[in-house]
Amino acid sequence: MKNTRRLAMVLGASSLVLGTVTIGVGAVTATAATKFKACVVTDTGGINDHSFNASAWKGLQDAKKKDPKISISYLSSTSSSDYAPNIKTFEGESCNIIITVGFLMDAATAAAAEADPTQKFAIVDDNPLSEAKKSHELEALQYQTNQAAFLGGFLDAAESKTGVVATYGGENFSSVTMYESGFVAGVRYYDMANKAKVKVLGFTPGKGTCTLVSCPGTGTFVGNFTDQTAGRQDTASFIAEGADIVFPVAGSVGLGSVAAVQQAGKGKYVTWVDSNGCVSDAQDCKYFNATVAKGVEPSVANAVESAYAGTFKGGSYIGTLKNNGTQLDINSVAVSAKLRASLASLTRGIESGKISVNPNSYPATPS
Repeated sequence: MKNTRRLAMVLGASSLVLGTVTIGVGAVTATAATKFKACVVTDTGGINDHSFNASAWKGLQDAKKKDPKISISYLSSTSSSDYAPNIKTFEGESCNIIITVGFLMDAATAAAAEADPTQKFAIVDDNPLSEAKKSHELEALQYQTNQAAFLGGFLDAAESKTGVVATYGGENFSSVTMYESGFVAGVRYYDMANKAKVKVLGFTPGKGTCTLVSCPGTGTFVGNFTDQTAGRQDTASFIAEGADIVFPVAGSVGLGSVAAVQQAGKGKYVTWVDSNGCVSDAQDCKYFNATVAKGVEPSVANAVESAYAGTFKGGSYIGTLKNNGTQLDINSVAVSAKLRASLASLTRGIESGKISVNPNSYPATPS
């Protein structure tokens, strides 16, 4: 995912609040002058979560930039009860393709796709069990983020001065624990390769192999993707236990981690998730060690562009290191050339299958 990730609004930034949803007014003004409309329904983190919701919106903006004839719009969900009504609203507005964001929107998206075989959908971070995929009206966009997270875990283990790092999640779903599983694998690999004993707080992988369908593990989960206060508290607890780098896999909750490392002072950092932290939250760039990114922007843009071109096929897309569907963005200028070279070598090993991203392939660091 080599494209630049920025959250600057291409269209007007004004908004109109209607009930429980927010409609980007600037995003819909071109509708009357165009014949193709692409729409996104966000999860509860909102359009400015600096994470996967914002990334999906950026994907629509990228598609519009490529072809200005594409009109774009969004609706922000404030609770799960908004999912189906927001989708219905966009169906009523004749959106040619509707992008839904997050595994929590699985049921609402699948139901809408089944009910209208002429409406095209794509969903980020989920793979609904729906016949709509077979009939080419629904595309599931998923990402093997454990591959890039492995690199993030290795980097954080190498950069940690205390020998303790941490990770926590929004909710215990496979698209969250896949990040954490890969992160732990990277730390364990670093320990094995360097005879080190870097500990990971906040997540313990389960037995077996982590997959897009099932990635077991236990640990610290906030229970949502919006409670920044909880993210700040959990991060402060990890820091108190010795962690100097924290990896929040929790959407906008992670902004609470940024606040916690700011308060903790020098030497404490966050490894961000989904979209490059130094772009999505530029003012806090100095607190980011790295970003484990997923290719939401290009995959969403591709779905929109294919629908616009009449080549949309539905089905499934899986992003990997090899196809730039996930990657590690190094945000710290302090990372040495030697360590960068090691990460490049690890990337090649993961892509070829010679290096496993399964944490159970490596010995756990003793407590």
